[in-house]
Amino acid sequence: MKGCRNCACWQALEEFLDRIDPATQDQKAQIGLCKRYAPRPLTPETESGAGGPNRAEPRWNAFWPRVASDDWCGEWDPQFD
Repeated sequence: MKGCRNCACWQALEEFLDRIDPATQDQKAQIGLCKRYAPRPLTPETESGAGGPNRAEPRWNAFWPRVASDDWCGEWDPQFD
């Protein structure tokens, strides 16, 4: 069964959801990071200090998307061991 849990681009985290992953034997769905594409930047945060105390410089944060082990984007790339 296709799913993020067995995709080469998925990296598991030690965080679990309160539901069963249908492709596993009664194990909970797990959260992981999808690293198929580069992370997308979020809205910039302001950081004071650069340019003086009254000037705020924007700082962009980017994160890998968090997805559940039983999600599937349609661009699944099989993970071979």
